[in-house]
Amino acid sequence: MKKLYPFIFKRKSIRKYKGPVKDEQLEEVSNFLDSLEPLINSIETEFKIVSTDDVKTFIQRPTPQYIAAFSEKGRIAGTNIGFMLQQMDLRLSSMGIGSCWQGIPKPKSHISSELEFIILLAFGEPAEPLYRKHAEFKRKPLHEITDIKDMDEILEAVRLAPSAANNQPWYFTREKNIIHAYQKIPNILKAGFIGKWNPVDMGIALAHLKISLEHHGYKPKFKIYENPPKLKKHEYLGSMKIHPVNRASKKAQNWGKL
Repeated sequence: MKKLYPFIFKRKSIRKYKGPVKDEQLEEVSNFLDSLEPLINSIETEFKIVSTDDVKTFIQRPTPQYIAAFSEKGRIAGTNIGFMLQQMDLRLSSMGIGSCWQGIPKPKSHISSELEFIILLAFGEPAEPLYRKHAEFKRKPLHEITDIKDMDEILEAVRLAPSAANNQPWYFTREKNIIHAYQKIPNILKAGFIGKWNPVDMGIALAHLKISLEHHGYKPKFKIYENPPKLKKHEYLGSMKIHPVNRASKKAQNWGKL
């Protein structure tokens, strides 16, 4: 996953497309879908590549192709899908393919699965610039998404994660060698509008966190604790337990001993 790290800092949501990707690229996309790393191994998932004719787009502009994500039901299901499909989002960016998360469109009835439909990721040959500069990201400052003071370089990758309506519902705290992830409890207005996508957004942020930690010399493992620290106006989602790997920097090794 850490090979995806550079694209965190330049990817953007593409909304204009020339057309579908080439057949050889489509095969590569299909192969990568089969290799996506789950957040929780026990959750059953399914991903299908579908065309624009297979999707009800409602108010959004149709795009050439989509990846439809399905999962068994559960509290962490949407988060697991977000974690997995963000790997695909970054991989598409690395291939020169445009992509965009789409929460409103849905597959038509003939695209079926025994699992529950979660979300679509649109993709295709971009008809606009594929990348942006770091300074062009419009995101909350770090102090609004974490109280961790000595991991700015690592958490910058999390700060840049995409989310529905740029809501960024995440907050991270640290307890020794454990990073706890919390989801902000939305107000009534946001709950009805974008609240249902918050779990997916949390999975996207956790994907960026894991990729960044691996890039900086850590071996993170996701775990859900029974009695985590409480955070006002937030819901605990899960934690990344951190272990430095042998080739990690001296700084990483020291941090892991805290």
